[in-house]
Parts: sequence; C-alpha cells; structure tokens
Amino acid sequence: MTNQGGLRLRALSTAQARLCVQGPDARRYLHGMVSNDVQGLRLGQGCHACLLSVKGKLVGDLVVLDLGDEGLLLCMAAAAREGVHKMLDRHLIMDNATVQDVSTEIDALQVVGGSAAFALAEVLHGLSADDLASAPRYAFFTVQAAAGLVRVAVFPSLGQPTYCLFGAPAQLDALRRTLSSAGAVPLAEDEAEIVRVEAGLPEYGRDLDEDRMPAEAGLDDAVSFSKGCYLGQEVVVRLRDRGHLNRKLCGLRFESTAIPAVGSKLRSADRPQAAVLTSVVSSPRFGVIGLGYVHRSSWELGTRLELLGASDEPTGQSATVVALPFSG
Repeated sequence: MTNQGGLRLRALSTAQARLCVQGPDARRYLHGMVSNDVQGLRLGQGCHACLLSVKGKLVGDLVVLDLGDEGLLLCMAAAAREGVHKMLDRHLIMDNATVQDVSTEIDALQVVGGSAAFALAEVLHGLSADDLASAPRYAFFTVQAAAGLVRVAVFPSLGQPTYCLFGAPAQLDALRRTLSSAGAVPLAEDEAEIVRVEAGLPEYGRDLDEDRMPAEAGLDDAVSFSKGCYLGQEVVVRLRDRGHLNRKLCGLRFESTAIPAVGSKLRSADRPQAAVLTSVVSSPRFGVIGLGYVHRSSWELGTRLELLGASDEPTGQSATVVALPFSG
C-alpha cells in the first residue's frame, strides 16, 4: 500500500467526546431530544443532529450512529460534552435508558486522503473500498481488524475523502501503526484546523455555541421538519416559516497576510458591526481565511468588509465574503 492521495491520520482522543445512549427506551428518548430523525435509523446508519435549548439555541452539534443492540453512539466536539451530557441526564425521568460517557472506552481516529478507502480496505477484513467510497455520509461499517472489531464511519469531507474509525484504544493504536508503516502521516492539530476552515465546517466551541441556532450555522442536514416534537422545535420551525434570519456563517477571505484575532468585528459600508470572526487560519492554498457570522445586509457574495481593532477602530485590513467551502 502506498500513500496515494496524501493519506493523513488524526487521533481524536481529546478533540472529540463520545456518549452512548442505551436501554429499551434509548431510541425513542433520543428521538424526542434531538433535531433529526433517530427513530428512522437502522444498524449501520447515522445522522447529523443538534441538541437544542428550549430557545432553539445549540447545546451540542452531534453525529448519531445506530449501533443496534449496543445503543446509539453520540460523537461531538469535546467542548460540547458537558452540556450535552447534563441536558440528556436532566430529561431522563421516566425513560428506561442511560447516558454514559464512553470517550475512554471507545477511541476515535480520523483518516483523510484520496486513497483512504483503498487503504482501509487493505487493512480491515471484509471492507470493500468501493462500498466505503460510495456509502452515504454518516453510514458506517463494522469490520474485523487484527486487534478486534472496528467501526468505520463516513464523515464530512475535509477537502478529501474523510472517515472516522471507532474502537478500543489498543485497536486503533494498532491500526494507526499499520497505516503509518504503509506511508500515512499524522495530521497535526494546526493542519487539521486549516483543512476544517477550508472545508467550511463549523466546530462547537469555536463557531458554534449556546448563542447560535442551527440555521445561522448552516446545519441544514441536522434538522428534520417531518419528525415529531423535540426540544427547541417551535423556535426552529418559526424561524423557517418567517424566513427572517439575521446572521449566518460565511467564508471570509482576507486581503493581507496578517492574521486577525478570533472575535474581531468587521464593518460594511452601511453597517458598523456587519460581522464577527469565529475561526481564522493562514491557508497555503487560499491565504488568510476565516469563518464568521455576517449580517443579512452584508452576506451577499463579494461584499467587502473592513476589519476593526480592539477598540472598534479600522485596522486597514479588509475581507471579502465568499462561498463555503473555499475554492479558487
């Protein structure tokens, strides 16, 4: 096996948290808590979902994987762990279900690259590269590795095919060594941040928090409008029906090489505070780029915004609103 497509590996032990909802009422309970259809999932399927407050604000941004009799695995940024766990526990009253933090028992390894499907098929028994490459987002396969069973899930692309492996720490460490010996190289955290921003993927704790709503962050695939009630549903539906979104997450491409601070504000020609910067990186491909929430009056592609300093004074640096993911 060769490292075609620049195969990269990133351990998610600390960056991501994993909870498991188990018990006879687990599926029904979680379905009534999150924004997407959990009842409709089957073994080997997953979905993107949000856990919201009663005001429709984000408590957590989740991937839900249906493990069958083993329960439902919830994957999230580590920054969302405490809030999600507390809210799920708080609403477990008469339901025969449990919520457990399994972050230490189930580890996660991200595999990125054009050759990722081929590489994984070579080291995991019974996994077809074609099946993996054609599987829908959030689907997963349970396969045999040398050290035991591993689950391979299709995750949102980081510019190249992206998969997430779940298994016991020892199993994933053995797989990491096998893939590394075949030419895969680590994806450092600063590099991972660059490709995340390039791909336009918001992250909880950076671009997402309890002040944001799913529609503002473009989390359209995390919301079902045909399922039953869930926390925050009334606010989500009202926002859809009225169609009055004030801000949304956009790409920002800066004109200079200076990297502005996260939290910096930007103004437009007719609005003193038109945007706020939530993530920023220096990309080898696109220069200084960022993600930020932009006011409806300024989010048209091509709009030029002026960066403001700590005291809201102009810095002389400007940015242009661009589409996500970044391209060109």
